Amino acid sequence: MLVQYKWEAPELDKIWKGLYQENSYIFPYSSREYNENIFKYKKVKPTTLFQKDYFFVYYDNSDETTPLMIIPVYVKKQCVYIFGENISGAGNLDFIYSRYITDEQLFSAFKELGQYFKGMELKLYKINQRSRLYKFFENNYNTLSKLYDLKKEMDRVCVKIIFPDEYEPYFQGLSRNSRSNLHKAYNKAKKTDAEMHLDVIHGPFKNKKLLSDLMRIYTKRESERKHRKRDFFPFIKHRYFSALIWAMENMDSHYTFCLFLQHRPAAFMSGFLTNFNEIVFPIVAMDSAFSHYAPGKVMISESIKYLQKNSQIRGLDLSRGDERYKLEMGGEKHYNYRFFLQY
Repeated sequence: MLVQYKWEAPELDKIWKGLYQENSYIFPYSSREYNENIFKYKKVKPTTLFQKDYFFVYYDNSDETTPLMIIPVYVKKQCVYIFGENISGAGNLDFIYSRYITDEQLFSAFKELGQYFKGMELKLYKINQRSRLYKFFENNYNTLSKLYDLKKEMDRVCVKIIFPDEYEPYFQGLSRNSRSNLHKAYNKAKKTDAEMHLDVIHGPFKNKKLLSDLMRIYTKRESERKHRKRDFFPFIKHRYFSALIWAMENMDSHYTFCLFLQHRPAAFMSGFLTNFNEIVFPIVAMDSAFSHYAPGKVMISESIKYLQKNSQIRGLDLSRGDERYKLEMGGEKHYNYRFFLQY
């Protein structure tokens, strides 16, 4: 049974937080806290003016007191999307569900959802391989294809690094070439007397100047990839009009690791702690002025040392892109997918 709630409903807030907290399948972008930033950001994003938001809670028909899943969606031009898909900056999207939800219950939820959106297409982007929703589509692809003309596409490749409790086994697990290159990067900084240290920001990002400096690096890196000559307006957008940055400034689960060289930020990665002992980083960037120091590799190396010493976190998900340095530092590929269902 689907029940529609308003965003502000206290019941929805309580259900959302409860389902998210107990579920290790879901990424931080599905948390209530992250979506609160998206909801606020909508007010300054003109492209959201003509969309209609829906927040459904699915209850099993045999037990109408126990919520099993939240389906947050919006409708635009006769298509249905996961809420925030167009503005969130999220690396992964998902419904928010009980870790114990069954395939039978998911079938029932999709059937009822179709009654609300007859004739529309449900477009689900950025569904990660670890998602319970992904596993549901994979396990029942043939049946779902007959019911809804289901289609699947690869969305993007991502990379994550899983590391052990001690640094030496991690380091020895890298290829000989990777170990050699990492040694060279450290030695180059030492020989040139380039002061090097790692700063770790955990919790709401309160240092406004540093955040602006990092967004300049991110914008510069983006402009270099796109061969863009002007940075001013892109920087303003990234720094002040981004749901992702707003979340970094407000969420307790936020982490930023920033490598400083010569007292200047040379590389950084910003993201959020997951429910499965990893940090997912939707923003990773390096200042090309320091490229000869391989700051991305050194940043990852120093971050792993820090986490091994100070936490139980044993994974860095560097999100989209399979750049060479990520793989050389022990990264493994995983994938996001798109699913399209025609109601």
